[in-house]
Amino acid sequence: MADINISRPHSLGLPAARELANKWMEGAAQKMGLTCSLVSGETEDQIKFERSGVTGVMKVRGDALELEAKLGMMMKALKPMIEAEIDKNLTRLLEKAGGQG
Repeated sequence: MADINISRPHSLGLPAARELANKWMEGAAQKMGLTCSLVSGETEDQIKFERSGVTGVMKVRGDALELEAKLGMMMKALKPMIEAEIDKNLTRLLEKAGGQG
């Protein structure tokens, strides 16, 4: 079971959502030290991410972004801060893209 679950509906469509997810992936790698890998699909992409104490996946669809993350023992104490930062970043990216729905 994931420790962090964030779902953000949007109205961008899959091509624009992919661009947005790539921006998130670049920022997450730089700011949070995450190693990310992209698995593209026909109707959904998955960005798998990890670093010491954190593993997860972001599902990128034409109508929503869904993020699930599992935190290690030491990171669980920081859950509220981590969750708030991820939520803020996704909300900001969606607002900039005009797809907040």
